[in-house]
Amino acid sequence: MDGDPPRHPEKEPRKGAPADGQDLWRYLGLGTVLALTVALFVALGWWLDRRYGWSPWGVLVLGTLGVAAGLYHFVKDALR
Repeated sequence: MDGDPPRHPEKEPRKGAPADGQDLWRYLGLGTVLALTVALFVALGWWLDRRYGWSPWGVLVLGTLGVAAGLYHFVKDALR
């Protein structure tokens, strides 16, 4: 302790605050991936509905799978 320089509280990073904004961009990216995953699955379901006359089952089933897959990826990366 004798050789340590004095600490200035105003220059120390706050607890819970992102150091340089990287966390903000990371979480924005996660939200974007979640939205794109759901949109892709719904679009695929819509295409299958139109192509094979499955309406509304393609959108419902693939939309649900898209939400589940997107949330799984979101939670997995958010906890990392």
